Amino acid sequence: MYGYDFKRLLNTSMASSDYPLVISRVAIGVFFFATGYNKLFVPDNQHLMLETITSAGIPFPEVMAVFVSFCECALGLSLAAGLLTRISAAVLFIISLVALITVGVNYIPEGINFLTWYSWLLYLPEPLYMLICLMLMVRGGLGYSVDGWLLKRFF
Repeated sequence: MYGYDFKRLLNTSMASSDYPLVISRVAIGVFFFATGYNKLFVPDNQHLMLETITSAGIPFPEVMAVFVSFCECALGLSLAAGLLTRISAAVLFIISLVALITVGVNYIPEGINFLTWYSWLLYLPEPLYMLICLMLMVRGGLGYSVDGWLLKRFF
């Protein structure tokens, strides 16, 4: 009895790992959709996005503000549905990486040791978004996605 429970605890079957990844995919997809939507259609957020991109020194800030917001909105929705999961996750990973490099790391205090710097880094949201996107780039949409349905239906 106890041996079986311990074996079950250590089991690393892939099927049981699908559910948390599906929940993560939907949650991060809806998050990116909502933030992109708000940056596209809420005037105060449009202005804030333009200010952020301008202060980060990104070229063509007026165009890039709309482009990045549109990508977050459209690809977030795509990711939530599991459509073109790997591509959506890759683009959202890059958006999060650029946000981390241009804005996020400025919140980390200077003159601290590496371990403290690392803990500050993981307090920021962008690295965690990047880790979720990385998992989705590797695993894809799984069976609970439009990608999975298309794969079963046409291939």
